[in-house]
Amino acid sequence: MSDQTDQRNAPPATSSERTVARLVNATKRFGAGDAAVTALNDATIEFRKGEFTAVMGPSGSGKSTLMYCQSGLDRLTSGHAYIGDVDVSTLSDQELSVMRRSTLGFIFQSFHLVPALTSRENITLPVDLNADAEVDEAFLNELAVVLGIEHRLENLPSQLSGGQRQRVAVARAMIPRPEVIFADEPTGALDSKTSGELLAYLRTAVDDLGQTIVMVTHDAVAASHCDRVVYVQDGVLVDEGRNPTVDDVLGKIRELS
Repeated sequence: MSDQTDQRNAPPATSSERTVARLVNATKRFGAGDAAVTALNDATIEFRKGEFTAVMGPSGSGKSTLMYCQSGLDRLTSGHAYIGDVDVSTLSDQELSVMRRSTLGFIFQSFHLVPALTSRENITLPVDLNADAEVDEAFLNELAVVLGIEHRLENLPSQLSGGQRQRVAVARAMIPRPEVIFADEPTGALDSKTSGELLAYLRTAVDDLGQTIVMVTHDAVAASHCDRVVYVQDGVLVDEGRNPTVDDVLGKIRELS
């Protein structure tokens, strides 16, 4: 049995000190009065250190809202969102910005690279924006080799393929050694081969580097790379499973659709 299989089949951690992010009675509403829409409805969930979690559900189910509120990119209407012991619901916009740069990493479907910066400069941007931090060059080089972009560090985004741009985005998310990486449909703009490579890199980050990743996805194949999958419907957390297979995920999504 492989080391990866051993880690994925290990029992879930139960100690609260292993919880790196959590929502408690989290509700998010958009609009007011009769036009109000509840995108997240009294959700309580924990994300544990060194675990790869997929968040899935039909379009409009609230899965992206869950991620955005957990990461402080959006504010809850009521309830609490914690990163570690910090209630992000209580932070000012400036405090949230500092926390996101130093504690969290983000991977988006559309990459969000700065066109005028090289790959190296894009990767180190979160650290460069933090006056109290320095780039760990050894770790940067390690990431570049693992992600297969070591020969592309001086290229601009326009000189990279879609897969290479997404790998630069992954390295940028990882370079500050964040508590959690939030990934929003990271394979959505990639072909199946490149998607598989990216998911393998994310799996390696969890297994070899102890990274915690929360990934929103529509893709059953992507979810099958995870330790855990959480299902959302109409803003409610309706089910979850561990060590999901593609068939497991497809069957559950058919139930919810």
